[in-house]
Amino acid sequence: MRARGRAEQGGDTSMKRYDAIVIGAGIGGLAAALLLAESGRSVVLLEKRNQPGGRIGSSKRDGFTVDFGVHLISRGEKGPLVQLLERCGVEHGIEFTKVRPIQTTGGESFKFPHDLKGRVPDADFEAVVKMVTDVKGMSDEETHAFDGQTLEEFLSTYTTDPFVHACVSQVGFIYCCIPEYRLSAGEFARCLKWEAEARSSGYPTGGCVSIMEAYLAGLGRYGVDVRFGVPVDKVLVEDGRAVGVVAGGEELRSDLVVSNAGIKETVRDLVGEGAFDAEYVRYVDGLEISFVSIIARFALDTVISPEIKMLSGFSSVPVREYNDKLMRGEIPEELNSFIVVPSSFDPSVAPAGKQLVMMTTAVPAGIKDEYCPAILDALIKVAESHFPGLQEHALFVERVYPSDVARIMGEEGAGIGIAQQAGQAGVDRPPIKTPLEGLYIVGAEAGGSGVGTELAVNSAIEFFDTYVA
Repeated sequence: MRARGRAEQGGDTSMKRYDAIVIGAGIGGLAAALLLAESGRSVVLLEKRNQPGGRIGSSKRDGFTVDFGVHLISRGEKGPLVQLLERCGVEHGIEFTKVRPIQTTGGESFKFPHDLKGRVPDADFEAVVKMVTDVKGMSDEETHAFDGQTLEEFLSTYTTDPFVHACVSQVGFIYCCIPEYRLSAGEFARCLKWEAEARSSGYPTGGCVSIMEAYLAGLGRYGVDVRFGVPVDKVLVEDGRAVGVVAGGEELRSDLVVSNAGIKETVRDLVGEGAFDAEYVRYVDGLEISFVSIIARFALDTVISPEIKMLSGFSSVPVREYNDKLMRGEIPEELNSFIVVPSSFDPSVAPAGKQLVMMTTAVPAGIKDEYCPAILDALIKVAESHFPGLQEHALFVERVYPSDVARIMGEEGAGIGIAQQAGQAGVDRPPIKTPLEGLYIVGAEAGGSGVGTELAVNSAIEFFDTYVA
């Protein structure tokens, strides 16, 4: 894809000028580039990998369409992923198969919160129902009063029952990939409230790649110069402002540089800490990432348990004790798990008569690499309890560890990005506009609220509406 005719050639024939340069083709970068281009600006989008999409990306293998991450789209067609396409006039044809999230523990399945009745004392059941009701009744503005409070603290004002806390913590994990003792209560409230209002959680027809392809089609329509396999070597800084980049041996100029490459990586590696004051560098260095993900992808030669679309399993082990065990290399008695079966939502992502099963569990950042294979083995055993014969029927299995995510995606292998924890979410989210004039951060690293990919798109929308439009 090449840019429309407004990309100007500078006096030096090796230098081109654009209205905007976007670094990184994760969903946040794709969204920012699309908004900029639709507004009439010339845009170049630079991606170091040979394919776009970041965590929402997919690949083809033996007739299967395999997502990189394990996804369920929180608000489906009513969420920002689709709304942004429609805002930009992009025809997408994306449809979602909806699902009501199901939780499991101790071999039993139930719906949160109503099926907690009888599993915990009546007073605690009524307390958690009141919590959910209160959250649903909050305005978006009211949720920000809880940005600096943890979900653990917030929930404890209703109930201290450890089973309830384990259950709610897993809901928060699915939203934001961090446990209740770190997760911002305000961010949890927004995620739960928005999902409940939309009632559209689901999986896209054709797999998550259909979302990425719709964004790429939009970029093509508006003439964005999209370059894959072109890493940015550095952001150019002159007279205290970003003025362009060097990428693939070429100098590209713009007064607007938008990075979807991660806030830490942008400041440390692409710009250099010397371009920022020491206080900002310390602030960025101190930002904490979400938990990291261990993933298995199973392509099966037959369909097992066809009634299952997704399952969210949680351990009844107290949340802190659970994560302390993982950090010591111990496998908890029960393992938190998130299983999605893309082929149960859309058979086209697998060959006829075959099945694609995706599973993940989140572990603390900094866990030793040597502990991860045993944790993944335990996760696979959890999946086998729901899909008997899983391993025997595997055509191929892809095992993904945090070190793999870090190598492929950067950003220290975070499951989502900068953690949506108390002190880093909502009003306390890292700002999109950096102290370096002309440089902005988008994606799951700055600005925005919401679940995973929706967080990243909301960041791009906030960037455009606040600093460009």
